[in-house]
Amino acid sequence: MRYLVKFLMPVLLLITLPASAADITSLAQCATKVFKEINRTQKWTGQAPAGCPAQVAVEKRADGIFITVWAVEPAADGWVRTAFSAAAGYAEIADKKALAKAASDIMARAGRLGRCLDSIKTVNDPRECRSRATKSYLAGEVTGTENDRIIRLDDNGRHTVVQYSFGDTSATPTPPADLYESTPLPPMIIDLHR
Repeated sequence: MRYLVKFLMPVLLLITLPASAADITSLAQCATKVFKEINRTQKWTGQAPAGCPAQVAVEKRADGIFITVWAVEPAADGWVRTAFSAAAGYAEIADKKALAKAASDIMARAGRLGRCLDSIKTVNDPRECRSRATKSYLAGEVTGTENDRIIRLDDNGRHTVVQYSFGDTSATPTPPADLYESTPLPPMIIDLHR
């Protein structure tokens, strides 16, 4: 019986946390708005688009632009951070038709990732996704536990990743550094014609 309780407690905790497929979709909408803004203005302003209730980081890589969008919400005895990362190639961002197709693909993938997250939270089954989870115990200046889950589709398609983290640490959660390869860009002009 004691082992059953130890197994069920993390599952019950996951069920009570607020992130859902709708949250992933709204974060993906923010990411597509940033891609469209870069297409229209050829620059990154350093600010989240209007109507986007999240923080945004833009990263340039050799094969395209990677955008990470995240929101941190208070939860019972702690916090929850939900992050979404998506990529688009320079040529896709430069062409309006290709960007519309990429945005549609990003939104479809975000919906699938959201359903995987909901399934993980309810029955601990990642469905069609790959999932990696870690739990950290912290002691010292910052104390508590942090749970982190990275979810990606298992189809070798476009880079779209969800990070779902929650904890009861006393410190404010940091941006989702696991989704960056380098330092996010400051406001700047972006050359899309490489």
